[in-house]
Amino acid sequence: MTIDEAIHLESYDQQWADRFSEELQTLTREIGPYTAAIEHFGSTSVPGMTAKPIIDILVGVENALHSSEIIPRLTAMGYEDLGEAGIPGRLYLRKRGGFAYNVHIVLFRGDIWNHNIMIRDYLRAHAVEAERYSEIKRRIVSQGTRTLLQYSDEKNPFVEQLLGRAKAWKNGVQSE
Repeated sequence: MTIDEAIHLESYDQQWADRFSEELQTLTREIGPYTAAIEHFGSTSVPGMTAKPIIDILVGVENALHSSEIIPRLTAMGYEDLGEAGIPGRLYLRKRGGFAYNVHIVLFRGDIWNHNIMIRDYLRAHAVEAERYSEIKRRIVSQGTRTLLQYSDEKNPFVEQLLGRAKAWKNGVQSE
């Protein structure tokens, strides 16, 4: 069981939001009592963005102990448990099939939660930044990157800069 997998990019698809909504209904039914919030994040959650056609779902928990209730329910739904998968404080599960989903279980309103939501909201509010990020992702793939880990490593410097801009934007929005 390895986190690395082949990747490809697709142009934005309106159905990504629908796929999230459908999976959200199932997740809410199966794990809702153990969660503080469930959000669509990542590039598939930003209209117009080029993305891997995998719906990323952020599951916020108030207490890490809730993960022991959530994980067996997700594995029963066909999710593969990959543990922290290199990111301390996050439990990563994926489901592949007709549609592809990643679930990231994190502390609700912790740094991982906040940073991912902040980047999503920033990209939704700044179409030029979303297009810039899409261009960088397309360039990485056009230069021969075909696996998840290499792709993530190559885009990470831009994502770190993006997070800085998202934090500044959020702080500016809050002070208005």
